[in-house]
Amino acid sequence: MNIVHITLSGAYTEGMSYQDNFLTTQNLMDGHKTMIIANCTVFQNGELVPVPPCDKILDNGLRLVRLPYEYFLTGFLAGKIRRVRGLYKLLEDFAPEVILSHSLSYWSALDVIRYKKDHPEVKLYADTHTAAYNSGRNWLSLHVLHRGLYRYLIQKTLPYLEKYFYIGEAERQFSVQNYGVPESLMEFYPLGGTLLPEEEYKVVRSKRRAELGLAEGTALLIHSGKLDSLKRTDALLRSFTAVPGLDARLVVIGSIPEDRKELLMSLIEADKRVVYLGWKSGAELQEYLCACDLYCQPGGVSATMQNAVCRGCAILSAPHEAYTVNLDYGNFLWVKTEEEMSAVFRQLQEDPELLDPLREDSRRCARELLDYRKLAARLYQ
Repeated sequence: MNIVHITLSGAYTEGMSYQDNFLTTQNLMDGHKTMIIANCTVFQNGELVPVPPCDKILDNGLRLVRLPYEYFLTGFLAGKIRRVRGLYKLLEDFAPEVILSHSLSYWSALDVIRYKKDHPEVKLYADTHTAAYNSGRNWLSLHVLHRGLYRYLIQKTLPYLEKYFYIGEAERQFSVQNYGVPESLMEFYPLGGTLLPEEEYKVVRSKRRAELGLAEGTALLIHSGKLDSLKRTDALLRSFTAVPGLDARLVVIGSIPEDRKELLMSLIEADKRVVYLGWKSGAELQEYLCACDLYCQPGGVSATMQNAVCRGCAILSAPHEAYTVNLDYGNFLWVKTEEEMSAVFRQLQEDPELLDPLREDSRRCARELLDYRKLAARLYQ
């Protein structure tokens, strides 16, 4: 069948380990002709940057079309209204049987509605990644955009949806409270990951652990992302350094904002067990996660956490409702403070096999809930 993904509200970046990358790849692997319609922004080294419009076929066979926002008074407003030209014609020419709109917070969602009206047999899905922790954080944003413009667009679309997917509990609550989405239409659809065959996993794990010079019994901890203050990287580093007897390596992967470089680099350089690898591609990050035993995410939520679960990592995380409600298979170590993080590291020092059952629980969670083969199949029903 023909499948279209629409990411006009957020950035689509080739080679990243995000939902839209994994789902479109899985659609192609399942034998479907797949196109993604995106805006003209990408992430480079953790920063959002503009790119030109395009219509091209990627190496994996995915057709990528980028449409620019129409200018409206200012570039800032154009980026909030998110209107593009040519969306309806693209849909007409491609003739999708399934459309998944990643968010409905763009004016051209009205073109998607028009296409669904003209082709009622098409299955139209939407998902949301929007929650109070990442959106509507000031009065204008919450009341003018989310409870005004975006609510209007979502309400217009609801009668034509098969399902309205949410990636976590916070996203579900935000959509109910601010957009008026009915519970009966909603369905949990988590960010997921890919599962490697056991032999391939072992080969990649051995390769990356050898590269890092890790002994057989040394635990590998990984922390990654755009290392701003919300990541709490400094708290993690201080907590790890406070347990010098722990036989472990902490690998930090990601980009450090200028205003954090002096602080974070001084903490990294203070402990020889800590290694900073800089920014890595999505494919490289997946390989390092194969080598990882404990993925450390003491700050905000991140899609990489689910990738880590799918690579069999135990998870050290703040107790976000998005995780505690939907994703806790016994594979999490919950922490709020630096002392709680240090307590986990002391516990791991005393019991090096502490992570073994948690890693097995992550594998079970991956098989049952997060496998993108199963998530993609839900679009074909």
